[in-house]
Amino acid sequence: MGLRITGNGVLESNIAKSQKEVENSLEKLSSGIRFTRSEPMPVERAQSDALISKMKEINSYKQNVNEGLSFTQTADSALSQMTNTTIHLKELVAQSLNPSLSDKERQFIFVEYQAHYDEMDRVAATTSYAGRNILDHTNSVDVSGVGTSANAKSFWSKVGKPVIADGKDLNQIGVEKLDEINARPKDIGLISAEHLANSKDGVSLDEVMDTFNIDSNHSASSFDDAQLKLSEHRASFGAVTSRLTSSMHSLDVAYENVAAANSRIRDVDYATESTNLARAKILVQAGTSLLAQSNSSQNILTLIKSLDRNN
Repeated sequence: MGLRITGNGVLESNIAKSQKEVENSLEKLSSGIRFTRSEPMPVERAQSDALISKMKEINSYKQNVNEGLSFTQTADSALSQMTNTTIHLKELVAQSLNPSLSDKERQFIFVEYQAHYDEMDRVAATTSYAGRNILDHTNSVDVSGVGTSANAKSFWSKVGKPVIADGKDLNQIGVEKLDEINARPKDIGLISAEHLANSKDGVSLDEVMDTFNIDSNHSASSFDDAQLKLSEHRASFGAVTSRLTSSMHSLDVAYENVAAANSRIRDVDYATESTNLARAKILVQAGTSLLAQSNSSQNILTLIKSLDRNN
């Protein structure tokens, strides 16, 4: 007659269940995600994937806004420098009207004047972003969207899915009539003084007044007009910068809300899951201990002694 040691079906089932809970909790804690092989949660996973897709879409729009801000800020920085130069040119002309200066000394002033004038012209002609001219559009072509033309007529940034109202996409922000922005000195009415700077005999007071159309009150209106045009251009770019900045704030808020919603669905509650892991481990250890006790060697010896007495 053989001796068979059998287990306890209920204990073994409970141990297996607790062990699976341990593995499931470890998988969640190690990945930080609620979805596991044991608990796939298909509905929640689908919701999370949709939210992740939305988050990536918002990030793309934020990148578009950053591109637009880079464009407008590049323009504004150049226009700011040109405004300062215009003011300095006006100061130099005012300085040249000092009757105590000799003609040669007055000429030196216009050597500096022309150097600043040429630099201002260079800035206006070469200021660009991503291969696109910003302040010089003498040869503009009709290009919609962002495009790649050096002289496109507009610059747009997509800040959301198309929403058409009155024939316009409300989620498209940019600079219209870009081709009308020409900020080179000759385009804004500034006068070159190259002939004064290169004069061999110096520059007289009358030559200065004739060149810059200065009246008896020593008023050079061309500088004021030039500064006004530069301010108009800066206002155009500044308005777009304000809109893009506001759009960036809106996109940041939208991203935070979507990310929070996804976190509530996808991310593990570490406090709760750590508690579940500890509970499952205790159950495994307790079940294993009870199973071992049910087949302890003492019980086997008692059974053998009982059989020996019967013989």
